[in-house]
Amino acid sequence: MGDNPHVVDIRVLGPLEVDVDGDVLNLGGPRLRALLALLVAAAARPVSVSALVELLWGYAAPPDAGRTVRTYMSRLRKSIASATTAVGASELIVTKPPGYLLRVEPALVDAVRFEQLAAAGHRSLNAGRPEVAIGQLGAALRLWQGGAYEEFTGMPALDAASRRLAQLRDDAVQDRIDADLATGHGQELVAELTEMTAAAPGNERLWGQLMTALYRAGRQADALDTFRRARCALIEECGVEPSPVLTAIHQRILAHEDGLLVVGELTTRDDGRRERLLAAGASALHTDGDLTVSREQFEAAHRDAEQHGDVIGMAHAVLGLSGLWVHEHRTATTTTQLRSRLEHALAAVDRDSPLALRLRVRIAGETEYPTATHTEILRLVEDTRQAGDPVAHAEALSIAHHCVLGPDHGALRHELALRLIAESDRTGRRIDRLMGLLWHTVDLFLAADPHAERRLGELEAVLADGEHLAVRFAADAVRVMLAIRGGRFDEAEVMAQACAELGQQAGDADALGWYGAQLVAIRWFQGRLTELLPMLEVLVHSYTLSAIDNSYFAALASAAAVAGDHRAAATALARLTGHDLARVPRSSTWLVAMNGVAEVAFRLGDADTAAQVYRLLSPFADLPIMPSLGIACFGSAHHSLGLASLTTGHLDRAVQHLRTAVQHNLALAHWPAVVVSRIRHGQALQRRNRPGDTAAGAHELAVAAEDAAALKMSTAHLEHPYAN
Repeated sequence: MGDNPHVVDIRVLGPLEVDVDGDVLNLGGPRLRALLALLVAAAARPVSVSALVELLWGYAAPPDAGRTVRTYMSRLRKSIASATTAVGASELIVTKPPGYLLRVEPALVDAVRFEQLAAAGHRSLNAGRPEVAIGQLGAALRLWQGGAYEEFTGMPALDAASRRLAQLRDDAVQDRIDADLATGHGQELVAELTEMTAAAPGNERLWGQLMTALYRAGRQADALDTFRRARCALIEECGVEPSPVLTAIHQRILAHEDGLLVVGELTTRDDGRRERLLAAGASALHTDGDLTVSREQFEAAHRDAEQHGDVIGMAHAVLGLSGLWVHEHRTATTTTQLRSRLEHALAAVDRDSPLALRLRVRIAGETEYPTATHTEILRLVEDTRQAGDPVAHAEALSIAHHCVLGPDHGALRHELALRLIAESDRTGRRIDRLMGLLWHTVDLFLAADPHAERRLGELEAVLADGEHLAVRFAADAVRVMLAIRGGRFDEAEVMAQACAELGQQAGDADALGWYGAQLVAIRWFQGRLTELLPMLEVLVHSYTLSAIDNSYFAALASAAAVAGDHRAAATALARLTGHDLARVPRSSTWLVAMNGVAEVAFRLGDADTAAQVYRLLSPFADLPIMPSLGIACFGSAHHSLGLASLTTGHLDRAVQHLRTAVQHNLALAHWPAVVVSRIRHGQALQRRNRPGDTAAGAHELAVAAEDAAALKMSTAHLEHPYAN
């Protein structure tokens, strides 16, 4: 057990191991090991059974998951207790509401010892005792035998713990290098730092250390060239110029300053922490697409800037906290806090600066998106173009695109996306190209463009050259939609689960909402929508949903109507429609909401609501019913118009719309939607009952039945041609 004198040693900085008096225990299979890992990561706090269920199964937990977890925990406790009892140690895992607790001294966990030693080394370094710091930091780093929680990749709770420890390890390595430099080292560090700057080009502290080490080694020209490469990397990766700290090192090298050669002279001090945090946040946001890590870094940078009265640092931090998308912050607290910080930063900076322009762009987006308006953000798109600042213009184009995702603005979105792709050449930022391609891909799918999958393939090819979690999440969500269109329901459900986990890993607020929408689409076409009633009753009130997402009220109403609970369906429908259906914001989920309203009105025989839906939806008849960024598809809008016409008794119109829906769904290669529209078309023909209609309707129903059998779709919920 090395330097650890304890009888029990729990190791997570590499493979998970429990060492009892020199013997490594057999902990059982992957799920038992994952449960123990989560208890370790909880740091002596009890973990609820529901959290353990989510760790193992995510959203796809079986009905008896809680009982299964308790069974697993019983087996795990027994396997550990048999070893600890033999050496006189107390039981490690105990029951404590609302679940289980790992009851150990903190020093028994290698991750805790690492943090303690690293913190001590950092304090010694700041106190001017680099020799002591080297010993403490070296001991901390020697505890690592691999990646933290490395065998549990893809489990969000443990991924977060892994990322946090990895960041602390990076900080400890950089502290150790500062200590080495402070004790006179230089040439010995060049190779290590060269490799590290290549792996983390947005880390200014590493660049400063490399420049200092090269200068110490007598390689002044290489040190100056390193600054040039650092500047290019920072602009390309993060869209920022080098910080004053890095620039100062560059100036000292140019001036042949002897201080850089003096033992005890550190290359960077705490006054560069803010710049490091901003650079790390920008790298996480723009390069990695890790919204969780970027928020952590930008939040720390904002606090630091606020403490030191750095208004420019505060402005950059709050822009980073705003994220990639509009309305990333969903709770009332975080939304209000972000708006307040943005306005405070705008009041503090030079109002004619590019930074002020970027702040105004973000404020406009956060203000207008919840109201489904876009006047101010479109004005700022032109202001940023005229100002000639490519980063501000690129951000305005992307934010404006997000604000016009409703069905009215297809041509405008198309233009904004193409302009963003073009502007990415000027910014030199890969993230602008990624966002431009993503928006253009979404636009083509929302417009039912037959070449949409080509653009998706182009986007995925760019991602293959360098992953970006947030953009990959969106691209994978579109692939789930395509699997649903293809009638590959089992495959689509597995993909949707994996996609939701990726969204959680990326820190995207839409992970749950998108997964729910995809499940609704799958279960609707399978004929199993009523199974989702318990989930929908909870999800409709989730704070993670966008402020203008009304589609879940429609989904809940539809599920209740299919289940025959007309009272619950009418209640959910009334929540959505309010006093005037026309006042429902035309957001990115508006078409889906109207589709649900048409279905419920049909089943309830509500002709007035159906007439309203028909009037509102008619201008968009040729569009597919798709929410958000094309993450699910319910078929052609002509289907909804046909249902509305059936409800109001306009049978000729219903037949025409439903016939067109069949053709449009064929063009979309949406085979389940083809089946549903064929059934409704056949029913409409039989209800109209003109000469030839009965036979034509029977033919449609027979073809639909054959196709439904091939796709393993139940159509029992579609059997009644109209409300009684």
